[in-house]
Amino acid sequence: MSEGGLVGQTGGAVTAVHPIEAVYLSLLVVSIVGFALMNVWVERGRSTARIRAVVPLHIVAMLWAGVAALELLAADQQLSRWLVYLRTVFSYLTVVAFVYFGTVYSGRSTSLRRPFNALFVGGMATGLLGLVTQPWLGLHFDPLVFTTDPFPYYRTGFGPLWLFGFFWSYVGIGAALYYLAELVVTSQHRSSRPLVVYSAGILLGLVPSAFTVTGRVPTLPGYDHTVLGLSIVGVATFVGAWLGMVRITPISRDRLLGTTGDGLLVRDDTGQVVDLNPEARRFLVGDGNPIGSPLAVVAPVLADAIAADGDGFESAARTGRTVEFTHDDRRYSAVVSPVTDGDTVAGSALLIRDVTERYENRRELRRQNRQLDEFARSISHHLRNPLQVAAGQTELVRQRLADSGADPVDRDRLDDLDGALDRMETIITDLRTLAEQGKSVESTEVVGFGDAVRTAWSHVDTGEATLAVDVDGTIRADESRLLSILENLVRNSVEHGSTSNRTQSDDSVAHGSTSAGSQTRQDSVEHGGVAITVRLTDDGFVFEDDGPGIDADHDRLFEYGYTTSSEGTGLGLSIVETMAQSHGWAVRVDPAHDGARFVVSGAVTAVGNTESGR
Repeated sequence: MSEGGLVGQTGGAVTAVHPIEAVYLSLLVVSIVGFALMNVWVERGRSTARIRAVVPLHIVAMLWAGVAALELLAADQQLSRWLVYLRTVFSYLTVVAFVYFGTVYSGRSTSLRRPFNALFVGGMATGLLGLVTQPWLGLHFDPLVFTTDPFPYYRTGFGPLWLFGFFWSYVGIGAALYYLAELVVTSQHRSSRPLVVYSAGILLGLVPSAFTVTGRVPTLPGYDHTVLGLSIVGVATFVGAWLGMVRITPISRDRLLGTTGDGLLVRDDTGQVVDLNPEARRFLVGDGNPIGSPLAVVAPVLADAIAADGDGFESAARTGRTVEFTHDDRRYSAVVSPVTDGDTVAGSALLIRDVTERYENRRELRRQNRQLDEFARSISHHLRNPLQVAAGQTELVRQRLADSGADPVDRDRLDDLDGALDRMETIITDLRTLAEQGKSVESTEVVGFGDAVRTAWSHVDTGEATLAVDVDGTIRADESRLLSILENLVRNSVEHGSTSNRTQSDDSVAHGSTSAGSQTRQDSVEHGGVAITVRLTDDGFVFEDDGPGIDADHDRLFEYGYTTSSEGTGLGLSIVETMAQSHGWAVRVDPAHDGARFVVSGAVTAVGNTESGR
């Protein structure tokens, strides 16, 4: 029936509230008060973004109940009709807000790109469209009849779009309840209780709407009793909040507890334990339920270990921290991380991992490193003493031969002996460098890259070679080891790329090529020093020269002792690779470059785009 089927009185004053009307109004007031108190609780508390998603639901539910109360009090037929329309609008919005809350609270996406979200919103919009077009098409209420028995109100019939909106609302409510039920099933903590209460309240709140559809309501036939279910929902919401629904646990359970085999414990922003997995129970004292108790009481070993490090537990909970501690003769690492939802820090999570084997391996490695350092110092000391004696005796013999006018051939042999002693000194120095600096870097600092390159350059006899730092900036490294890398790269290029700084036998060590292009460069090198260019990259640096290139076996280039030169030690590039690996970097040769190009990657850099040269 269309709007022309309206019947009843057009005005009049109501002098007293009917008992049935008073009961209905009381239920609506309970709904409004319950939702209002819950909103105050949420807004004044340190609630997370997930919890605050319930605020829009409560606001529209309060408006729905408020308009329904005004409708019952209105004696004017025209006003009452428009209040029916407005009440129905808020009923649709309440369902949408509930589905939104269930989606956000369970951690799902609210994007309309999700098929269900788009279908649900489209279905609810269809129901609202029927309401908007009711005055012309009459597809939402059929009929809409004004009556005064037992007091003035509208009896509503259910048109096709009302039934569609009703059905579609139940689909959305069912989906949201499924989301919440999934949290209950997957949770083993206190938050399951408020979720059960809240979900049960929603289900009970749907009962009045079922009576509305069946028409079996003798007190007020034809009235949409769905709004009265809000009183049940309001009470359930308040009880759920009191039981702890506004706590952190749904977030922690979804995001953390099911994703690790290590011990994991979650505390809220008041310091109480709100969740933990079985692996974390080994750190508890007593046999009681730790949920709801302060961490310092139920797990003092964890609280003390973290509080003793840095600025205390609360600071660690806000910023994150990693500490190690001993418990029952085992070594553990505890990673404290803030659990946030939006911009709110809702609590903290403790990831506890048994690192006993790693700790013992680290101790053993440190012991071996100390032994290696002592061995290297001992060998260096015991070898250098006889070398110094031999060098001194060689110089003394040279002077006596010169004074006696000996054959130059004898003096040349002494030069060969002196060169052999120098080479042994170089080998000892390189081996000690490998022993002392070859272990992993434990701490790094931000180093000016260009300054480090120029410092390394000053430590090497570069002859007529030239240096250019094309791209400068900073690199995070152990400065001493970075200098070792750069010094050995500079020495390698100078010795193997510049004719004036190497013997003829050196020409075949690491640089050399028979191509026409390289021959041109070879000619240029023979008339001056090699040109070295260094530039910082996004993840390391490139070191290259314009020498004759590399003709050695690239696969063996960084092996200890590998050299094709009778003059080389075969340790320079080994030191480069070892120092790079101690940082966690990688180094390789670029075979496409005409000269020698070494590419170091895996570093943390900040490119400054400045140029400098020397």
